[in-house]
Amino acid sequence: MYCFEVVIINNIYVYTNQNILTFPKCGIKTHAYIGKNGLTTNKIEGDGKTPLGEFELGIILSMQKDITENMYWIDDVNSNYYNQLVDITKVQKDWATAEHLIDYPIQYEYLIEIKINPNNIPKKGSAVFLHCENKKPTAGCIAIDRNVMKQIIENTDNKTKIIIC
Repeated sequence: MYCFEVVIINNIYVYTNQNILTFPKCGIKTHAYIGKNGLTTNKIEGDGKTPLGEFELGIILSMQKDITENMYWIDDVNSNYYNQLVDITKVQKDWATAEHLIDYPIQYEYLIEIKINPNNIPKKGSAVFLHCENKKPTAGCIAIDRNVMKQIIENTDNKTKIIIC
């Protein structure tokens, strides 16, 4: 685990104190994991770092209700679908690498997209999520307790933003 601060604004506020995330509006405290290589202000695809900044939240998914065998998040910088969620039955494959969401049943039991690269610019980072933890540092996401994830999802709307600082 790493010490860092995350603030989710509008509905939920998050502060940290030595690896403890605090959600004052919900009265929650939880441990969190970030990228295995720390934090960065200059996210690069595959660097293992969690990006710093203020970001909108995007797609919210749950393994039970939303994620299917056909869903991939494309991380191939040469793909037309870079940094996008695709259903392989609906698009023609042009990528060599991608995250097969269903392969991560613990981490992606619940996930919220953090829109660090909303214009899908190649090499600027893809598939960065707030998701459930598996007790290990991430490839760049923020991972927290599954029960806290459920509470965050219940208190998130289209105006909610996350600040990682």
